[in-house]
Amino acid sequence: MTLSHLLFIGCVLTSPILSIAQYDDEEPPLIPQEDFDELLMWMVDGKFEKVLYKAIRYTEDDKTSKEPLPYVFMSMAFFKISESSDADLLEKYSNGLKSALKYASKFVKKDKQKEHVSDYTNYFNDLRRATMNQSEVYVDDEKYTKAKSYYKYMYSLDVEDPGAWLMYGTVLWRTKAKRDAGESWDLAKQLLIEYGGKGLEDVQVDLLKYGVIYTAEMLAAEGNLTGAREWLDATDMLFSDDREVQAVRRSIGG
Repeated sequence: MTLSHLLFIGCVLTSPILSIAQYDDEEPPLIPQEDFDELLMWMVDGKFEKVLYKAIRYTEDDKTSKEPLPYVFMSMAFFKISESSDADLLEKYSNGLKSALKYASKFVKKDKQKEHVSDYTNYFNDLRRATMNQSEVYVDDEKYTKAKSYYKYMYSLDVEDPGAWLMYGTVLWRTKAKRDAGESWDLAKQLLIEYGGKGLEDVQVDLLKYGVIYTAEMLAAEGNLTGAREWLDATDMLFSDDREVQAVRRSIGG
């Protein structure tokens, strides 16, 4: 068994997949526990297509379409495919990362009572990291419309993610949708005022740092030094000792 398999097992088994929920004797689960056990084993064995074929039956069945867990299995399978070295598999599922985000966001939406989302923190952070990296590539290549869809997925995973809202607004600004950009930026600022960055995962802090640097430099280049300083000030509680952020502040005379 490879190291990646062992790491994946460790990540998944920290979640209560093997004891998903307690049900009253009179209300058996809509999806048998054995099916989740099988999905888990296929994930561990790298049989990602089998996971997709089985899990999608539940997401498309009216009786089970509201159950959250099949969606996260779909997401994890697509994500592992996107990281695969199998050329045929990558060609067949060329939008693996985006599909992983699509089903992750559906999982979050279906888990209305937040009974399961916290069990997949490690997976979501891996997904965020990959999404952040891909989005930066699109931003660097000035493919802002493509980047926009990825940042939108990121805030759909956590509506209290200020970095996702910030960068969503920034790429909107780049596409000249300035009113919508302003609304997204306002949401990011409000989250920073309310929470001050508390409770963010490390990858979310990294996204916020990237967003602050990129947005401040963008606005400064446009001659909007006041707007640039506002973002640096709004995140100073997190980045007051960060050399890169403070270098940007010095460069714009803040």
